[in-house]
Amino acid sequence: MKIIKTRIFKILILALIVGFVLGIISFILISKKGIKSEIINYINLFKTGKFNYSTGLVKSLFNNLKYGFLIWIFGIIFIFSFLSLLLVAFKGITLGFTVSSVIYTFGLKGVLYSLILSLNSIISIIIYIFLCYYSLNFSIKSYNAFRNNRQINYKTFFINYIYIFLILSGALILNSLFEIYISSNIIKFVV
Repeated sequence: MKIIKTRIFKILILALIVGFVLGIISFILISKKGIKSEIINYINLFKTGKFNYSTGLVKSLFNNLKYGFLIWIFGIIFIFSFLSLLLVAFKGITLGFTVSSVIYTFGLKGVLYSLILSLNSIISIIIYIFLCYYSLNFSIKSYNAFRNNRQINYKTFFINYIYIFLILSGALILNSLFEIYISSNIIKFVV
């Protein structure tokens, strides 16, 4: 893919890696009291059938679409466009902390468990990275056209940006459904 070779994409991947490392470091530095019980209680919600799927789906959809919408808005407002890098780094921190917590709780088996528990986060991060790429690209192209006093067809440009947002939002909705209905059942049987 042409996108993967671009400088913007490489910067986004670097922000994700830095965030992931910071998540691991933050886990190492905090007090571990209560982490094992929180993770085990979370998993037991699925095993005992006490997990509320509809509430979980609403929360997942809200969180996924909230971050997606913020990234999209950041692309429109050039001054805020680089905040999308911070959102990717934040998602990396969350992923690093989650993986570290699960491995800490379950030991060597935690590597497999963390992959299962983090699969939907990894998918959403990939979607966020693509959304951030298009957001930054939209913002930079708009700024360069304004700065160089070039004429571009903003209507077509903006409509394409909306289509990209809608497609990636659809992917985030599918990921939320996967997280709540498929990933949670995998956890029930594997962990």
